Amino acid sequence: MEPPRLTRPPTRLRGALVAALILLSGPVACTFEYAPPSERQTRSAPDADTSLVLAELYSYYRDFSARDWGLFAEHFWPGATIAVVWRPPGADAPRVTVTTVPEFVAAAPEGPGSHPIFEERMVETRIRLTDGLAQAWVRYRARFGNPGDVEEWEGTDAFTLMRHDGQWRIVSLAFQSDGPGS
Repeated sequence: MEPPRLTRPPTRLRGALVAALILLSGPVACTFEYAPPSERQTRSAPDADTSLVLAELYSYYRDFSARDWGLFAEHFWPGATIAVVWRPPGADAPRVTVTTVPEFVAAAPEGPGSHPIFEERMVETRIRLTDGLAQAWVRYRARFGNPGDVEEWEGTDAFTLMRHDGQWRIVSLAFQSDGPGS
């Protein structure tokens, strides 16, 4: 018999958890932009959908940093992609690499799973919502390495999220690191 698997909390509970996640995760600067069909306006406080998108992002970074690859993959819709510019070992020049989430998870032991210390945290977040679509630009801070030899850097994650059946999940993620290997 398999042990029970942790799954996402119901949508109503996720919305209620966003405040606790924000308080526990430390300070993050946020900008929220809304583009309703009739006009574009900027507000200083999030509405319910923006709060759910923000909760989804906090959960994504928590599960990514914990290297819980099952929960990590659940943040993405089937067929979602992850893209980065990097130089593969032995390549002459950097190139754009686009992978599926299962491909990324399969390669994780060679990347974020290759050292005992790995963490990414949101520093600044900009979210723009239009109906069931969201764009989120997240400035993150990363730590990676071994005890006594930890590299730190910042970078940018650009997320496209889509709401379906009351759930926000990632359709695509493109990222650029300002640190090692960028």
